[in-house]
Amino acid sequence: MRKEASLEQWRELYDVAIEIKELEPWKYLWDMDVITIIPSRLKEPIYCSIMGRGGGFFGVGSYFGFKAINNFYKMAENNNIPQEQMIRYQDDNIIMCYFGSREELTNKELKLIKDLGLKFRGKNNWIYFHSFKKGYMPFVLDEEEVIRETEVLQHLYMSLKAFIEHGLKVDFENGMSLVRTYDDDEELWLNFEAPIPLHPEPYPEIILQDDLLIAKLNKQKTINDSIEIDIIYLNAVVNDKKYDRPVNPRICIIASRTNGMIIDQSMLSPDDDEIQAIFNMVVNYISNIGKPKTIFVRDEYIMSILKNLCERINIELKIKGRLKVVDNFVKEFANFGI
Repeated sequence: MRKEASLEQWRELYDVAIEIKELEPWKYLWDMDVITIIPSRLKEPIYCSIMGRGGGFFGVGSYFGFKAINNFYKMAENNNIPQEQMIRYQDDNIIMCYFGSREELTNKELKLIKDLGLKFRGKNNWIYFHSFKKGYMPFVLDEEEVIRETEVLQHLYMSLKAFIEHGLKVDFENGMSLVRTYDDDEELWLNFEAPIPLHPEPYPEIILQDDLLIAKLNKQKTINDSIEIDIIYLNAVVNDKKYDRPVNPRICIIASRTNGMIIDQSMLSPDDDEIQAIFNMVVNYISNIGKPKTIFVRDEYIMSILKNLCERINIELKIKGRLKVVDNFVKEFANFGI
C-alpha cells in the first residue's frame, strides 16, 4: 500500500536538488557521461545521467541497477523506434528529477512546493520528481522513493563537487565513469575515475517443453502473409482505484502486414504476464489461421520470447523498429482517442 512522504522528507530531497541545480552540472556533462554510485549495502550500482547540455530538457535521471542502465543505453541506441514507444526502455526502476516550467507541474506538486515555502521563477527552474514503474504513468514519489532519491542525490552532489569544483579528471569520452563508493578500510566515501560497471542481462527465452503442441503447429499450413506483434504503450492516463498510481495502458497486438488489419489485441494490466500474453497470441494465431512467412517484432526483448517457437516450426523472425500497421494503430488511437 502506498505511503506518502512527510513534508520534512520532501524538504530534505528538495534541499539537495536545489544544491545540485546551483552547481549547473549540465554545463560540464553530457547526458551520456554517467556517474556511478555504489552503496556498500546494495548488490547493484545506481547510475546518474545529467541532462540539459543540449538545451531544452534539464534534469537528473537516477537508474537503479543493471537492467535500468542497460535500458538507458538501448534507448540511446534505438533511434529507429517511434518516440512514443521509447518508454519501454524507461518504464521501471527509474526516478527523474526535473528542472522544468511551472505549467509542467500538477496541482499536487505545486501545493507541495508552496507547503515547503519554496519559490521558483521562470523556465527550467521548477523542481519536481517522477518515478517510473512498468504499466504505470510516471508519477509523484512515495515515501520509500523520496528517501531513496534523497540519498542518491546527496551522493551525486558530492561527486559533482569533486568533479566541478575540485578538478577530478574523468575521461567520459572513452567510456569512463565518475564513481563514488564507500571504502570500508578507510571508512570514508571515495570519488574516482573507473570504467562503468555494467552487467548485460540476458533476455527471457521461453523453451517449449510441449512436443505435442510443436507437432500440431508444424502441421499448420504456411500462409501468404507476414505479421507484426508488439506490446504498445498508449501513453494515456487511466485512473483505476485498484492501483495507487495512474495506469499507462499497454496492448499486446498482432497485425497483418498484407492487408493492414489488426488481427488480435489484448489489454494488459500492470499485473499481467506480458511474456505469456505474447506467446499465447502467436500460438492462437498459428493454430487458427496458419504459419506466417515472417513475424516482425520491434526489439530483441520480444524476439527472445518467440525465438525458440519460431525456430522449431520454421518461421522467420525479424526485428524492425517501426512496425507500419501497429504504429498506424497507435497514431489513430492518439488522433481519435479510440
